Amino acid sequence: MQTKRNTRETGNVLLCVLATILIVSIIGATVLRNSTTRLNASSTQVRGWKEALSAAETGGDIAFAEIRKTLPGASPSPSPSPWTGWTNSGTTHVSPQTTFGSSNLRAQTVVETCWFDASGVFHLGDPPPNGNRWYRVRSKGTSPLLGLKRTGMDDALMKDGLTHFASIGSTAMQDITARGKGDSLLRKIDFQYDHFIATYGPNGDRVGNAVVNASPAPSISRRIEQIGSAAWIDSYDSRNGPYDPTVKTNPASPYYKDSRHGSVEIASATATIKGTIYGDVATNGGNIVNSQYITGTVDNNVPFTLEDYQMPSVTGWNYQSSLTAVTGNQTLTPPAAGTSVAPIYYLVSSWSGALTVNPVTIMTGSPPVSVPQDTYVAIHVTSDISGGNAGITVNPYVHVKIYFDRNISVKNNNLINQNPNLTNPIAGNLQFYGISPPRDANGNPMWSQTIDLNSGTPAILAATFYAPSADVHENGNPDFIGTMVAKSFYSNGNISWHYDRALNDEGALLDFRIASYVEDTR
Repeated sequence: MQTKRNTRETGNVLLCVLATILIVSIIGATVLRNSTTRLNASSTQVRGWKEALSAAETGGDIAFAEIRKTLPGASPSPSPSPWTGWTNSGTTHVSPQTTFGSSNLRAQTVVETCWFDASGVFHLGDPPPNGNRWYRVRSKGTSPLLGLKRTGMDDALMKDGLTHFASIGSTAMQDITARGKGDSLLRKIDFQYDHFIATYGPNGDRVGNAVVNASPAPSISRRIEQIGSAAWIDSYDSRNGPYDPTVKTNPASPYYKDSRHGSVEIASATATIKGTIYGDVATNGGNIVNSQYITGTVDNNVPFTLEDYQMPSVTGWNYQSSLTAVTGNQTLTPPAAGTSVAPIYYLVSSWSGALTVNPVTIMTGSPPVSVPQDTYVAIHVTSDISGGNAGITVNPYVHVKIYFDRNISVKNNNLINQNPNLTNPIAGNLQFYGISPPRDANGNPMWSQTIDLNSGTPAILAATFYAPSADVHENGNPDFIGTMVAKSFYSNGNISWHYDRALNDEGALLDFRIASYVEDTR
């Protein structure tokens, strides 16, 4: 017997399948549309965020190009003259807004003349006659955001028991930004108004807060601040008289050839030149950025190694036990003059005070007169050289070498070299040698070594440093005469470096070498 099929039920199943496919397709299309929209918004904002920083840095580069036009003795004279086309008011210069690139990026920069006093206090305006001129560069870069005024980046507030808002610059804010929650990237998008000026004022000091329309809107702006000065590295020969800053740009000077030996050797992968180097630059397979500021040659294939430095043998040195610690203000007059190969030797266990070293004198002639003798002193310090008054004064006819096991933390103006005199000191008369820390079984140093030269600015700091295991931090702005050999070097001051060619006769210290160089451009 044959059963008849129910064709109506077959049609119902087909309708159900089609309906299900339709619903799933609608859901998929909705998800795809939302995802595409979010992706476009997010990628646009990420690109804009990076491009805004690039625009701000471009504004800073434009400012530095103008600043370098102010260098004295530039040949040929810069054309157009500095700050042409800028809005100038006293020592403040505001650039016109520059639009560039296929994304229509915008940059505008404010440059202000400033200076630091001997205590490291910041001042706006022209420096005093003997002060160093600095410049503060504030640049704003803006990137337009295409599309509608919508957010992206999944930067939404969620009820997760965590903090989403905190004071700017606080540790909590850093944690919030790292998590990507709430008050991070979203608040930096100017959909209608410039949030920075509304919150912090045009200079970021919460003065002059105002509601200003963002242009263009929506957009992302990023601001950078750089403080720097037109520093340089050059050379001279103290045997021909005191350092003269005009010689390096005056080919007619008989000492011009002595000014072009301010050479630098760097082991880092990239060396960024921010000031003029009147000499040669060498790297060990590295790369030079801004090589146009180097007057000599560039060689990126110079082998560079720094071996650990060990305390030399004291055999034959004339040991004296009269000085074992430096505290307060102390004066040292050795019992004999010594020689360069057999100096008068002291072993010091602590150094927190100011030491003045005088030469040995003898009575000669008729009637007898006191005549100072060249006096050679070596001091081995087994602890830190540190403290507010810690330092040394080297008087005429005195030659001092200091060997230190640990760290140095002193003010620049507490290292006084007066040999042969204060206006024309020879750096070789005050030499510092950093004894490298011993290494463990894995070859790692057992402790770190640092040299901190802090604010307290003299007119001249004349010394040599050979510390291949030390990290050097220069926090002031002296005219540095001498050499520096170190594992790393960092400076946030405006230092002019002058290599004294009289050091050519000082044995191993024949060059100016740095393991790495970082210039603080805040």
